[in-house]
Amino acid sequence: MRRLIGVAALLALAQSAAALDLRESWNLMQFQGPTFLSAGHERDAALENRAIGKSGLLPKIGITAFDNHINGTQKEPDFYGNNHTNDLNYASRGATLQLRQPLFNKQKMAEYRQGQYQADYGNAVFDGKAQDSAVRLAGRYFDVLLAHETAKLAAAKLNALNEQVASTQRRRELGDGTVTDVDEAVARRDLAQAELIEAQDSLVVARRQLQEYIGEAPEQVATLQDNFPTPPLQPATLQEWIIRAGTDSPSIRARRLNVNTADEEVAKAKAGHWPTLDLVLGYTAADSETLSTQNQRNRYTSAGVELNIPLYSGGYVSARARQSVATRDQAEEDLNATREEIISGTTREFRSVQSGEARIHALEKAVISSERSLLSSKKGFLAGSSTNIDILNAQEQIFTARRDLFEAKLRYLLARLRLAANVGALGDDDIESVNGYLGPSLSF
Repeated sequence: MRRLIGVAALLALAQSAAALDLRESWNLMQFQGPTFLSAGHERDAALENRAIGKSGLLPKIGITAFDNHINGTQKEPDFYGNNHTNDLNYASRGATLQLRQPLFNKQKMAEYRQGQYQADYGNAVFDGKAQDSAVRLAGRYFDVLLAHETAKLAAAKLNALNEQVASTQRRRELGDGTVTDVDEAVARRDLAQAELIEAQDSLVVARRQLQEYIGEAPEQVATLQDNFPTPPLQPATLQEWIIRAGTDSPSIRARRLNVNTADEEVAKAKAGHWPTLDLVLGYTAADSETLSTQNQRNRYTSAGVELNIPLYSGGYVSARARQSVATRDQAEEDLNATREEIISGTTREFRSVQSGEARIHALEKAVISSERSLLSSKKGFLAGSSTNIDILNAQEQIFTARRDLFEAKLRYLLARLRLAANVGALGDDDIESVNGYLGPSLSF
């Protein structure tokens, strides 16, 4: 079903010249992204543990066949005690069909339960990797947007500084400017040229890193709209998010299942001290099966139970049990560590969403203030109360504030996705919600 969705997404992209957005990137990654597909194969392999564990409790049926040629001699005494030698030269052929059904085997029962836990563990790991892939994909996508915005602002900054260089040179030619003003403007212009080159390189790398996840290099992508709402989180309190993370986080769920698997490994190791009981049914057809049945054709069935009682294995069972207990204890501590890590991550992302909203509003005001500051510096320069350096500093401040605002918006969206992923709730609806912030098309 997932691949069908991916095919539909590819067809839609082929038929439309619309820019690639986050939702379509997500569909592409599920269809052809190697990282996501690898996680899917890992899950499929883990699911087979159910059948593997169950197989130990089911009957085992096998056929053993033989076809031997016997060539030798046989000595046997007669009535008077004299040995007579007989030549042996005959074929021994036969086959045995056997069915073995475990009736009591604590080790196989532990393996069955372990297989269930291992399959569930594979599902939990896949859920975690799928949500992590969605977050990483959004991060790569946003890196492209930020790199493009940085390059665009760097180009605008370079153009503004070129105009400033030309202005200061004209003023110097007219006798109003100084060599210092020209040199300062030229130095800022040269630095802006270097920044533009770096920004363009970063854009190329960002596009290539996005291609790693979606399997192709996008020619057009959708960037942020001007309208940027910041709705409140639901639930609204950190404690509620932490509770959800403790119960629904794929990472914590996987660690719990890992502890359960380790518990069954302990049970399996200790089962080495327990006897086993099997039902054994067989059918044998043989010609000259043994020396005593030479030239005889035998057909017979057998039915019975087989009891195996372990007495001593050189200390292997006890050592294996102690080893399994230590591994189980390690799994429990790994669960505790993961729980603390998830709580810390949930706290961090919750705070990032809340502070990100405040940061966005502050930077929006900073952009407006910087634009006013530049206008005031230009007016002051004409009036003689400001210098050329004041204008250059004001221009620098505008471009910095605009880039910081754009980055803050992307970080806010990414924090919301990470918060949802931490509690195991990141899904198509979250991708669609973030995708609603995108609209204008960028071409490369």
